[in-house]
Amino acid sequence: MKNPSITALIIPLLLLTGCGASRISFDVLVPAVKTVPDEIKSIAIVNRSLPSNTDANKLEGLLTGEGLKQDSLNTRFVLRGLDENLRGSALFRVVKTPELLQGSGIGTLLPGALSWETVESLCEKYNSDALIALEAYDSDFIITGAAVSDNLLNLEARGLVTVNCGFRMYHPASRSILDEYMYRHQINWGGSGLSVVAAADAIINKKRAIERASLEAGALYGSRLTPDWIYAGRDYFKKGKGNYDLAEGARMMQLNDWDRAIAALERALEPDKRKVRGRAAHNLAVINEILGNLHQAKEWTTVAWGQCKIRKSRDYGYILTRRIQEQGLIDYQTGR
Repeated sequence: MKNPSITALIIPLLLLTGCGASRISFDVLVPAVKTVPDEIKSIAIVNRSLPSNTDANKLEGLLTGEGLKQDSLNTRFVLRGLDENLRGSALFRVVKTPELLQGSGIGTLLPGALSWETVESLCEKYNSDALIALEAYDSDFIITGAAVSDNLLNLEARGLVTVNCGFRMYHPASRSILDEYMYRHQINWGGSGLSVVAAADAIINKKRAIERASLEAGALYGSRLTPDWIYAGRDYFKKGKGNYDLAEGARMMQLNDWDRAIAALERALEPDKRKVRGRAAHNLAVINEILGNLHQAKEWTTVAWGQCKIRKSRDYGYILTRRIQEQGLIDYQTGR
């Protein structure tokens, strides 16, 4: 789980979201899709994507122009991405094993599950509580388009990388498969050159493009098992009926100067103007969410909507209620 600074990023205002309203973005921690049981402290990672049908894969290589060993080499980047993500979370001891097991050889379909005898043997060998296996992998790189530049000297090419991955997570103590997930990850590339071939080569070549997509695909699976940071956007108010304190508080928010912003907005609560007080309370809710004070943020939305009838604050209150619930799940997932 990455731990970026709490600094918010102000998005340039292109379209107003409401009268006097703008938008601020910041990092929000969201729960893992799958909650890993408390008793799992260590995880071994194995590669089970070794093709079992060599003839079928030779045919695929001839038809697509792919080297027979290309996908096998690229799986190392998938496992590296997964390994780095799980280690970064600091929730598990991770063992990236050298094991290379035979799977289905069909990149978009998962093979039958490993036998529990095999799972137990591997977990015992690497002193781990659970086993994650990459059980399916396939990659593709296609040129999606080409165009001539305005000066007619360069050709521009666009490419699409597609990586299909399938994982299973085994828990030998309960003899249960905790997760089974097949997914697709795609990235776009672009480049230019003096010919179609040169333009295609400029797309950062097929090998490097697939390696990067594979690395990202592995990290994506890791983020399924650990809480992850995303960007969230919130509306806030820049002004209100000539109230200088509200405007000052909004400017301090743009500078990420939270102490001065809070001081100015608290002053804006004092005048007996319902809309100004409501907007100040709404902005205080946003600041408290950014600072991680979710319950205090929810209280400010109650003031803004319940007392001052700021409609944005009603909807924002629903968001904060969900975030408070999610935080409880995050605390459970990280309190290992």
